[in-house]
Parts: sequence; C-alpha cells; structure tokens
Amino acid sequence: MQILNFGDAVAVCPRSPEKVSRILDMYEALAEVIPELKELYYGTPGDDVICDLEGVLGRLGDAVKGNLLEFGKVLQQESSRRPMMAGEIHPITRYVMNYLRLLVVYSDTLDKLLDEDAAGDVDHNASNGGADDDEEYLKSLTPLGHRLVKLMSYLEANLEEKSKLYEDGALQCIFSMNNTLYIVQKVKDSELGRILGDHWTRRRRGKIRQNSKSYLRISWTKVLSYLKDDGHGSGSVSLGNSSSRVKEKFKNFNFAFDENYRSQTLWKVPDPQLREELKISISENVIPAYRAFLGRYGSLVDNGRNSGKYIKYTPEDLENQLSDLFEGSLGSANHSRRRL
Repeated sequence: MQILNFGDAVAVCPRSPEKVSRILDMYEALAEVIPELKELYYGTPGDDVICDLEGVLGRLGDAVKGNLLEFGKVLQQESSRRPMMAGEIHPITRYVMNYLRLLVVYSDTLDKLLDEDAAGDVDHNASNGGADDDEEYLKSLTPLGHRLVKLMSYLEANLEEKSKLYEDGALQCIFSMNNTLYIVQKVKDSELGRILGDHWTRRRRGKIRQNSKSYLRISWTKVLSYLKDDGHGSGSVSLGNSSSRVKEKFKNFNFAFDENYRSQTLWKVPDPQLREELKISISENVIPAYRAFLGRYGSLVDNGRNSGKYIKYTPEDLENQLSDLFEGSLGSANHSRRRL
C-alpha cells in the first residue's frame, strides 16, 4: 500500500520538467521489480495487487510524457527580452542542452514510453529542411530521437527570436554562431550524437558557415568599399584632386575600421577555434585589400603634410588590431600605429 500510495502521489504531482529524471528513476525501479512481485503474489488477491502496481507504472509513464510536453511548452513560451550584451551563449541554451543530455541516460525507457505516440510526434520542419533526405532522416529516428528533434527545434526557434533583439545584424550572426556551435558540441560529446546522427549535425554546421558569411558581408563590406580602386591618378584627373580623394578614402576607411574595432572587441566568441576562424576570415578579406590600396595610392598622401592623419595603420597594425576581436573586453588602445 505504501508503494502504491507513493507512486500515485508522484504520478499526480504538478508538472515540472525538473521532476522527469526522478519520475523515470521510480518508473524503472518499479518496472524492474514487478516481474519478481508476480512470483510473490499469486491467485486472485495477487492478481489485484499486480494490476494495481501496473496501473501505478502506467500513471508514472504518463507523468513522464506529460512533463516532457510541459517542457516543450516552456521552450515555446519562454520570452525573455534581455539580450546577451556580448552575443555569447544564452543561459536557456545551456539549460536545455544539459537537460537533454540527462534525458538520454534513460533512452531505452523513453523509447518504450514514447513509441506509442511517436507517429504523431513527427515534426517535418524540425530538421530545418524539406528535402527528401530530411524525410528519410526523420523516418530513421527512434521515438526519443523524434522528441529530441522537436524539443531542439523549439530551442532554435526561441534563439532565432532572441537574435532579433540585437539591432546590429552582425551581432545577430555572432549570437547565432555561438549558440548553434554550443548545441552542436553538446550533441557530439554525448549520446545525443548517436541518437540524432550526422545528418542533424551537418545541418547545424552549415548554419554556422552561413552565419559566418553573413557576418562578413554585414560587418566588413562597408569598410572594404573605401579600398575600391575607382581610377585615382588617371590622366583625366588632376594629381591634387586625386590626392584629396585618396585622403578621403583613407579617412573613411580608418573611421569605419575603428568603429568595428571598438564594438567587436566587446563581443564574445567563447570557442577558440571559431574565434580564430573568424579572425582569419576577416584578415583574408581586409589585409590584402588594404595593402594593395596602400601600395598604389599611399604615395599620394605620404608626401603631404599630416600624412599620419590619413595613413594611421600599416597592414601589420591592422593584423594586430584584428587579433583583439571577440575577446569580450576592450582591446588595447596602445597598439603600434607606425607611419609608412
């Protein structure tokens, strides 16, 4: 009677996602001893006891499924409007991924519990695509796999909305990359990777690459526009006029670069590999363009007065400046700024 009463009390307690692991512990313990109890109790009275125990087991299973549904609702309805100032990993991302990593400890039990409603649990948009290979992927998942894909799709939709809180489109991309990479790493480093498979991971890595390209376009296209060759020094343009136009380009480049530097040294990319890849991508776009422009038109400025006002950086100086980005703290204000 104590077992029955306690089990019923647990099964009907208010729903809370944090209770799932404890309910699963009780479910597995009861499921394990029921076969032994059947040997202890026999006859009509024994059948009644076993029937009651199996009823409790079923209600515990329903409680698990109900709490998982509640967890999905929490993810869909969570609407905090305070952005992470540096674009770093959001607390909800850490919470959800740690929660899902805990669930996979009970993968065998959850596959049995979720199997009966797995067919109605398929979300054909959850893999972020509608191609035939996505359909095949979804069909290959276990019941728990279906539920995990759905819960992660809720998390990703939530993070997508949170990215829109940033006015700066480039910072939106940084936030998305940070959180998506964290999710991928948590999946790869646990049983989640086995359940979700490589297809799911490839989709997210593709999203990271797409956001990286968008970041470069949004953040550095304007800076690079001031280094475009538009015919300075040609025969139809006087040297004096050409010199003033070159100075204006250097001045605009310096202002745009400094503006990016001031803001993006405060942004944070926690993963060292992603941080380094972003810095390399920026350098590969900015440094050669600046070196070529400086080599071609630097002489039009360098011979005049106050040339240091316009040529503030050498290519090496820019490289040093870029090394400060995404560290989450203001970069050194005393980088070398040598005149050529």
